[in-house]
Amino acid sequence: MLKGIIPMTYCFFNKNNSLDLKAIRDQILLIKKLGSHGIACLGLATEVNKLHFFEKQKIIELVADVSNGILPIVVTISGNNFNEYKKLIEVAQYYNARWIVFQPLLKKKTTDEDCFDFFNKIIPNVDTNTLVGIQNAKEYIGVGLNSSQILKLYKKFDNFRAIKGEASATLIQTEIKKYPKNLQVFNGRGGQEIIDNFLAGCSGIIPSLEGTDIFLKIYKLVQQKKIIEARSLYKKILPSIVFSMQSIDSLVCYGKRICAYRMGIKKIYYRKPTLVPTNFGIKLAKQFAEDLGKFI
Repeated sequence: MLKGIIPMTYCFFNKNNSLDLKAIRDQILLIKKLGSHGIACLGLATEVNKLHFFEKQKIIELVADVSNGILPIVVTISGNNFNEYKKLIEVAQYYNARWIVFQPLLKKKTTDEDCFDFFNKIIPNVDTNTLVGIQNAKEYIGVGLNSSQILKLYKKFDNFRAIKGEASATLIQTEIKKYPKNLQVFNGRGGQEIIDNFLAGCSGIIPSLEGTDIFLKIYKLVQQKKIIEARSLYKKILPSIVFSMQSIDSLVCYGKRICAYRMGIKKIYYRKPTLVPTNFGIKLAKQFAEDLGKFI
């Protein structure tokens, strides 16, 4: 079973709008060096909605190559159509993804019931020995499943055993109480309420990378039941989280910059459509990066 801190990779770009493969590889190496409990890719923080199929495939290849079987790989899968989902499943399984997480196929006027029907249709395409999860992020993407629908999937598919949520600790705790113990719940939101998420029963957190070194220390303290010390450390990272997690657009604009500055990357290019950073925002991102210090 997966647990702990599993950071989601950002997607870095070159000035010519191509993938910055060196920066992405350096990021994956960093996640590995920090002692993370796994590595996730192709989520909302990876700007997956801006990537075409072969770019998604390349990122999965990079993660698998650098991880080299040491870190469990979590691949979030989304696409423009059902066939693209199936092709990405094949890629993820070829590179031995431990956990495949499905985002719903979003079209105009997609409903919660559409999401449920889609998950019912796509999950059978995954090998039964590969853990399957869904990204249930109604707060960010506008649609999602209720607990009754989730339990139906749990009973129908033996390998559906994980949920990636994007909700408050209080909402997550309410949901967790409704689920069997072997249905794992992870939260994200850039590490907001990380301590309370674990106290609520989350198996782990899938945050963006910029605070991972601190999140790993917090997780260890929580495991040791040193909650006061964990909260003290959380106060150090909280201002940065509040700054970057105003929205997903804000995260990939400013959170990625904090991450890059901590990595020593000075030039950060973006792919449209995007939130364009202001000079003041860049100044703040640099200050937060300086406050947190270099990763290693």
